[in-house]
Amino acid sequence: MKILFIAPSFYPALYYGGPIFSTYELAKALKRQNADVKVITTNADGKEKLKVKPGIFHTLENDLPVKYHKSLDSRGTSISMLFNLSKEIKSADIVYLISIFSPPTPFTIFFCRLLNKPLIISPRGQLGKWCLEQGSKFKKLWLRLFIPAPAGWNQINQSRKGGQSVNLFRRSGANKDQPFYWHLTSEAEKQDVLAVYPSAQTFVIPNGVSPDLFSLNNKQKDRSFYNKYTGFDCSNKKIIVSLGRLQKVKGYDILIEAVKKVIKEAKEKGKSDDIVLLIAGEDFGERQNLDWMIENSGLRENVFLIGRIDGFDKIEFLRNADVFALASYHENFGMVYAEALAAGTPVIASKNTPWQDVDKYNCGKWIENTPDKFAESITEILNSDTEQMGKNGIQLIKNKYNWDKLAVAFKNKVQEMINVK
Repeated sequence: MKILFIAPSFYPALYYGGPIFSTYELAKALKRQNADVKVITTNADGKEKLKVKPGIFHTLENDLPVKYHKSLDSRGTSISMLFNLSKEIKSADIVYLISIFSPPTPFTIFFCRLLNKPLIISPRGQLGKWCLEQGSKFKKLWLRLFIPAPAGWNQINQSRKGGQSVNLFRRSGANKDQPFYWHLTSEAEKQDVLAVYPSAQTFVIPNGVSPDLFSLNNKQKDRSFYNKYTGFDCSNKKIIVSLGRLQKVKGYDILIEAVKKVIKEAKEKGKSDDIVLLIAGEDFGERQNLDWMIENSGLRENVFLIGRIDGFDKIEFLRNADVFALASYHENFGMVYAEALAAGTPVIASKNTPWQDVDKYNCGKWIENTPDKFAESITEILNSDTEQMGKNGIQLIKNKYNWDKLAVAFKNKVQEMINVK
């Protein structure tokens, strides 16, 4: 089974956030299941370029081969990659295309049809309603031009014995195109895709969580970790953390307003002002607005924008907090929620994310993304048994988001698609 990953950017291009980690972990997990996986991508990493030699295969963890072509911009526009796509696709059994609105997308779809290769598209949240409304005219035109419903394929329902129904594809006329499939990471993302492509062939397999995040669960929390970011002793503070790119979709304005309400209510009750919110993430155009909001709310000693963090610092950042909160307007999956839970920290997630299980497992709150709801939930969790909630969250992740189990399910699904051919 030869699986070819095609992406405009790939690990370690951390500038692009959660999808970089999740696609890398999926590729590594498939390698552990003895799948023949290789990755074709570019050296794009935001405003920078990855410091790797382009045009040759590099071996990453688990002997994963990755070829980084030279990119002309931050979107993964690469002439050498496009010239080599046909050859790479021809040698694969199936192609896994990551991203929708990027230069490799239309070329990959064209060559898969030309070479009669099955294709899986992974939109990674790009077909969510909120995302499509950002620059919607261009995006809708792109979809009409480059990602139409597969020509020559009709979806039909065929009844089985016992009344069970299954969706199948069949060829119409003499068209020889292979269908393409959609890999979604949550049921919510599936509905997003079906809203655009009602007859799409979809399957849902969520992202998993790296075992590294479980490595320090038995170690006592140390809030002094945050001292270097605040400039004062955080040992006796109530710590709320959030993490993600600084852009409007993440709802940090809601979170800051919620913290302001929590602090105000505490003061009105004569309680000490001991709440600290730290937001980690690279600026994607929102930092100036957030800085202005923090200043005008009188929260300079309570709210801190600390920039991007990675590696061990990221684990400690998530692990040592009392609460992780993120008021996103949209998440197809939300890797950082899973990472916070794996690190043993209760989470507060908005209902625009697929994290309703935090209520079921009593490891957080799944609420409307309004300042009042977030303020209420922050106060409630801080007054709860956060240690037990953290343990519940770890159990949720172990039960549902084990990368090796997910890779087996993915590999089985891929084999079914190859057999359709």
